[in-house]
Amino acid sequence: MEREILSASRILIVDDQDANVLFLERLLQHAGYRNISSLTDSRELLTQFRIFQPDLLVLDLMMPKLDGYAVMKQLGGWLPAGAYLPILVITADVTKTARQKALALGAKDFLTKPVDAAEATLRIYNLLLTRWLYRQMDLRRRQNVEQAVESRSRIETALREMENLAAASPVLPEQWNGLRSALGLALEAMAKLAADEYGAPAACAVEQAV
Repeated sequence: MEREILSASRILIVDDQDANVLFLERLLQHAGYRNISSLTDSRELLTQFRIFQPDLLVLDLMMPKLDGYAVMKQLGGWLPAGAYLPILVITADVTKTARQKALALGAKDFLTKPVDAAEATLRIYNLLLTRWLYRQMDLRRRQNVEQAVESRSRIETALREMENLAAASPVLPEQWNGLRSALGLALEAMAKLAADEYGAPAACAVEQAV
């Protein structure tokens, strides 16, 4: 997992000071990150964000023309609902007001300058780990939806066959066994889905419906 996070994570740095950008780039490279992009003009962030699609935004607050607060407001109105984008604010503003405002606008963590390299590295990794876990959960939900759709389709097919047989003639034992088997497969898939999502009790309830 750690190797995947280091190799695959995309990190976007936004800071108007070249020295700060260089420091963060070297810190991340030393930690093993390879997909790093930087901006010194925060007005270019949305364009770069769409192109680079970062997993983490490292953001300065005190910038000319468009400060970090305005950047987070822009992103908040553009990101899809439910999206998890970790933002690490790094700023020379040590006031409680700055911290609270940044966190309220969507920052997930907050560091003050001068930055301790070891602490920054740990916080960046923790944020990326959380991002990775969110993406795994989202993938699992998508797979569960696909399984549910497939199970529903099987059940609907079996029910249509049952209705057709019932309309044509009495259902013979072998025909009933075939329908029951099809329904069993569908309900078995639904039971597995229920177990994954809600635990064993829900799965047992589904199985009892067969």
